[in-house]
Amino acid sequence: MSNNKGILKPRAYARLLTMIGDQLIKNEKVALMELIKNSYDADANWVQIRFKNFTIDKDENTLIKNENSCIEIEDDGSGMTFDTIKNVWLNPATPNKFIQKQGGGNLTKKKRIIQGEKGIGRFAVYKLGTTIEVVTKSVIKSEKEILLINDLSEFDDELLNDDKKQETPKYLDQIEYLYEKRDKPIDFVSKSILIKGKLDMREPNGTIIRVTNIRGEWDFEKIESILSDIAKLNNPVTTKKSDSFVCEILVNGESQFIDDKDYTEDLKILQSKAPIKITDGKYDGKNTIKYKLNGSEIELSLERLLAITEFRNRFAASDRKCMKRLPECGAFTFQFHVYDRTGKAPLKYKLLPDEKKIIRDNRIYLYRDGIRVLPYGDVIDDWLEIDMNRGTGRAGDYLSNDQTVGFINISAKNNPDLKDKTNREGLLEIGNAYQDFKATIQGILGILLNEYKKYRFSVDAKNKIALVKESVTQNQFESFKQYLDERKDSKGAKVLDVIYKNYINEKKYLKDRAEISEDLAAVGIAVEAASHDLMMMMQRANTTLSSVIELTESKNYDPKVLNTNLKKLHGQITYIESQIEGIQPIFRSSKRQSKDLKITSVLTDVKRYYDGVIEENNINFVVEEVGGKNLIVNCTEAVLLQTFINLLDNSVYWLKTVDKTNKEIAIKLDKQKSQVIFADNGPGIKLDDQPYIFEPFFSTKGMQGRGLGLYIATQLLGRYDFEISYISDKKKQILVGANFLIDFSKQN
Repeated sequence: MSNNKGILKPRAYARLLTMIGDQLIKNEKVALMELIKNSYDADANWVQIRFKNFTIDKDENTLIKNENSCIEIEDDGSGMTFDTIKNVWLNPATPNKFIQKQGGGNLTKKKRIIQGEKGIGRFAVYKLGTTIEVVTKSVIKSEKEILLINDLSEFDDELLNDDKKQETPKYLDQIEYLYEKRDKPIDFVSKSILIKGKLDMREPNGTIIRVTNIRGEWDFEKIESILSDIAKLNNPVTTKKSDSFVCEILVNGESQFIDDKDYTEDLKILQSKAPIKITDGKYDGKNTIKYKLNGSEIELSLERLLAITEFRNRFAASDRKCMKRLPECGAFTFQFHVYDRTGKAPLKYKLLPDEKKIIRDNRIYLYRDGIRVLPYGDVIDDWLEIDMNRGTGRAGDYLSNDQTVGFINISAKNNPDLKDKTNREGLLEIGNAYQDFKATIQGILGILLNEYKKYRFSVDAKNKIALVKESVTQNQFESFKQYLDERKDSKGAKVLDVIYKNYINEKKYLKDRAEISEDLAAVGIAVEAASHDLMMMMQRANTTLSSVIELTESKNYDPKVLNTNLKKLHGQITYIESQIEGIQPIFRSSKRQSKDLKITSVLTDVKRYYDGVIEENNINFVVEEVGGKNLIVNCTEAVLLQTFINLLDNSVYWLKTVDKTNKEIAIKLDKQKSQVIFADNGPGIKLDDQPYIFEPFFSTKGMQGRGLGLYIATQLLGRYDFEISYISDKKKQILVGANFLIDFSKQN
């Protein structure tokens, strides 16, 4: 009889238990967190972890284990029936939670979203020790209290065979668990229990896991780290406390705890010290990101993130300007707080040493359905590659880990492809979902870096302005002169007098140079605005001229075709001439003659420089006249051109930073009051910045800003006793963004 064909069935060796528990789970902290999550899934109100019968070495701050040492994990959850123990708890990779989730039943009776699904988390107990005793009582009153004992201490750790007898390694189904069904409960009876210092009534249901023959070494630093992770199990800032879940650790009967309320309160208080606050952030899983930046609503398309290297490298098409595909991750929410750890931080943002430590100990956390995904957010973890990128590139191109605290929330429903690794060390990195998710967050952080740079630039500018306003150098001269007078040092006084005169002459020279710079600055802005259209038309004119040359060099050509091309070339040159002519009044040599100027005509000229960018960004440009037609102002044309060019340039810049369908620039001319309101519906100007916007070199655009536009407008208008001011009163604003009032009334 032939035996060439048949059926083979896999049979797992018993060492699978230690591979899952002791080898797959990284450390005792992860093991305990897995058991705590099981208590959470079981609808427990509390879970208490007790280290019993350890000797404490106070000098070394360690727990010394002995043969009587024990770790207990007790909860008041729903407990297990005998059928659950037999068919679920004892069997690795049971799919019951996974099947429940797939069927849409992903909520517990307390409306908690079930965390586990792989069916191996409970075997984390073998990371803690080799002898396991489980006592459980189901909430089903008819069920009995069950004791389950499994002792692997007599076996070789690696092969799970009897080391003394050198027997063949055992199979998983040869491992024995002793059980006892208790008609009269011993552990689960109604009684009082102390949880975090509060007396509570212990319901007659739940689970107790007792672990003896302890494996690892324990110290208070490790316990403190676990307590910290427990405090961060739920999102400490955004999670509503409607569902109470309390965790506590006791060592030899003494409670070790971090006050969750204080911890949460510390983070909330510190949020007010963050100059960059991102709240209510949401990526819709398609192409839109929304958030509030310091309270102002921002909406971005994903294309905006292409400016960030990590996002661009993953999603940019070959032209590097548009996206080749969308991220394969789903929707998620986020909030970030970016802190200024420098010594030059303004007082309201300055951090105390203990506050710096709190920020340093909190990084960017990831939560799934409100429960933390380890190890993301640990101090030693760099899952977003922030430290790595700062080390391999320019540090200034990235926010640092120790200045950024963030909370990112995903859901199993919206992100089914973002799954936990079996060893609980983060998310699986297969396919595109995880890397796409990470690159999208890196892109958002890159946008935040730009905001932080703008903040730092404005802080530095304010500090410089303060020095000038306080006349520091002048005060120092006067103090030194007083000192020399008191010392009756006539020789030194004469030297100081010479130095002071030289200083005054140099200051006057620089002031004259600055005035020339003021006159010329708007030329650059106007030319920059018109340069795109000028270059495009010059290229077309050059192409037309080449056609004319080629045509005339041929033996036979049609005069009509030549005439058509020449007319075309004439039109193109005429356009270039008109553009240059429009800029001409801004040049310094053309500024000396005052005349009556119609504001609407000036605005028409100014808008012409920006027609291309206005159309490209779908900006609605509206001019409204009230109190009569044709507001006329007597001054040089250059003053009005420069003023409105600067205002329009700023509005266009800030409107390009927001993604909204109704972008608008509105200009209201009031003939009776001789006033103009110039407004846009961009992000506006923060209250803290408003006192500085008319100062030289102050800019909130970061390195892209000159910090001269509004200052120059103030200086030029001031020469005619005209005034420009910022409208901070929302009742007087005509649009929700930046609103400026230009007052020409003194001309009358």
